Amino acid sequence: MNIYNNIKMVKPGIILLGFIAIVTQIIILREFLTLFNGNELVIGIILANWMLLTGLGSYIGRFQLRKISRVRWILIFSGFLAFLPSITVLGLHFFWHTFFPAGMMAGIIHVFYYSLFILSPFCIISGILFTLFAKEESLRTGLNRIGDVYAWESLGSLIGGIVLNFFLIWVFSTFQSLFILMILVALIIVFLSIRSKHYLISGVIVFATLIFSFLFLRNNLDQEIRKLAFQGQTITYSSDSPFGIFVITQQEEQVNYYENNILIEASGDIISKEESVHFTMVQHQNPKKILVLSGIISGIIDEVSEYPVNEIDYVEVNPEIIKLTNTNLNPDSKIKLNIIEKDALRFLKHNEKKYDVVLINLPEPSTIQLNRYYTLEFFQLLKKNLNEDAVVSLSVSSSGNYMNNEAKKMISIIYSTLKSEFNNVLILPAGKDYLLASNEKLSYKIAEKIEQKNIPTKYVNSFYFDDELLLSRSKQIMEQIDLNVPLNKDFSPVFYQSQIKLWMSHFNIRYWIPALLILLFSGFFFFKAGIIYKGVFAAGFAGTTIEIVLLLAFQVIFGYIYAVAGIIIMIFMGGLAFGSYYATRYFKDIEKKLFSRLQFGISIFAFALPVLFILFKSVEMHDGLILVIFVILLSVISFLTGAIFSVASKISKSEYGIIASNAYSLDLLGAATGALLFTIYLIPLLGFGWSVIFIGLFNFLIAILIGLKQ
Repeated sequence: MNIYNNIKMVKPGIILLGFIAIVTQIIILREFLTLFNGNELVIGIILANWMLLTGLGSYIGRFQLRKISRVRWILIFSGFLAFLPSITVLGLHFFWHTFFPAGMMAGIIHVFYYSLFILSPFCIISGILFTLFAKEESLRTGLNRIGDVYAWESLGSLIGGIVLNFFLIWVFSTFQSLFILMILVALIIVFLSIRSKHYLISGVIVFATLIFSFLFLRNNLDQEIRKLAFQGQTITYSSDSPFGIFVITQQEEQVNYYENNILIEASGDIISKEESVHFTMVQHQNPKKILVLSGIISGIIDEVSEYPVNEIDYVEVNPEIIKLTNTNLNPDSKIKLNIIEKDALRFLKHNEKKYDVVLINLPEPSTIQLNRYYTLEFFQLLKKNLNEDAVVSLSVSSSGNYMNNEAKKMISIIYSTLKSEFNNVLILPAGKDYLLASNEKLSYKIAEKIEQKNIPTKYVNSFYFDDELLLSRSKQIMEQIDLNVPLNKDFSPVFYQSQIKLWMSHFNIRYWIPALLILLFSGFFFFKAGIIYKGVFAAGFAGTTIEIVLLLAFQVIFGYIYAVAGIIIMIFMGGLAFGSYYATRYFKDIEKKLFSRLQFGISIFAFALPVLFILFKSVEMHDGLILVIFVILLSVISFLTGAIFSVASKISKSEYGIIASNAYSLDLLGAATGALLFTIYLIPLLGFGWSVIFIGLFNFLIAILIGLKQ
């Protein structure tokens, strides 16, 4: 009896593999973002290690297995994938808080090695499965079906992305989603096992599912992993939403508010609350209309209300914080307060009011999302919403009595960027370094002005506050300002880059060493590979790197990366599926000339991206149009990447398992190399535009080499 007549399981199996992989990947990305305080670098590192390990698994899967045992191994490995997502996320949190207890700073290298360790079981098994599925389908049909298998896996990823992004994360918590995933996968694998007469495997999976279901139902795993992050504190509220993890904790008499593990406010911090309001409010002669960006739960609205203002517009994008506003407002206040649930940039673009004072109470730009509020473009937009004598304030971490080179550069960048739009910029070093900007004269005599205006305060007054000391410290900082630094811009985030370099400076690591190791490792396989597989490597390098570029560009424009990262990955996987499935069906002559042209297409696409970035900055476009452009860009680059993989698989001459292993592993190795080099090195050193040009040059050279080999 021909075994293949009874085991037409590859298509549902590989679609299921793509489904599991994308759901697990997005959930792990979101969890890592919370552990790593929302820093976008983690996206590149996780994607790089994900693809590196999956490529390793694909290479392992090339080794010969007997026909009957190969099917059995497919079922066994697929069964493992039903339970590994939950185990991986649990291990992710448990080992993180074991290796990096509260107060210990983790660096990029730590995250790289840690994620490499934690992702290994799932990714290696999924990589092995791809090669086994590709070989099984090709042998079953007697045709090279590797491109089709790649397309089916990408289709499964597209379906998984739709289910997760538009249903699961809106309705269920992390572990509720993982529980649903486990039940779904287990049922399908049991069905396939029974269909192929592997009854023992189906029985083991049923038994394991019952054990895991018992553990899920008896324990609130979401609550347990959050407790690990806040040891010594009592969690009074926790919300897992598409916008992030929002947690409120109680520590003795203090209430703490966290967003993605970043402390955004703490109760009882009278000093910070008063400094953030009164340093700025006393500068204006008669403030009537006030704009406040974030910080409402600290009680700053009550501080603003001490002045004779008429109206306060409070803008906040996080719906969880909006829910808490009623518990942090004075019910007797007669001032008109407008609470606006919207991203500040989107609000300012469509606002028609003019403000006297703007209080920016956002965390400093340790992420590209936060950097958006410290750029030249933001200050230009903000200025259009101000009266001529308006005063603006923002703050960064205190520089203290000593600043290293990166700290000096950071304060110089933000000072120079503000100074490019406002006539006067004043730095007031206190609990934080407050930067005040206005076209009118600014004063350091805070305590004196508080007394003149007769504003009731507990700390910012002449009893506790020394204006002369404030002036002296301000002069110390001003003497170290370098006016020749570049300005902070949306697509040239030099402030964010300096933040990353300052953070790196805390670790005694030579950061050129990991880059050298990455280049040596990937270079060995790249130069060993044939010219076609070099093209696959370059396409993987470009495809994933441009995906990350577009994801970060979306972050710059919209700032919703936590909510949309999965959607962007989903669109990319859909383009891969379409490109790999239809390329060999649409193009008549599948040969090296076509392969070279596709490679040129990627290079041209990369060269065009910086022009589009300039267009986004210089031309006013509706948000809907920008979204359409992003979808088209993602679809085009993913189609080209998928098409190159499919064409390479068709024109390669070797045993099916070897072709699948070589093409898939080189594709993923190129993607991993690009993700690592781009996020850790190219962005901090070159910014967006030049990094993308580097990608285009690399693919252009490979396209020329392929053309010469025809």
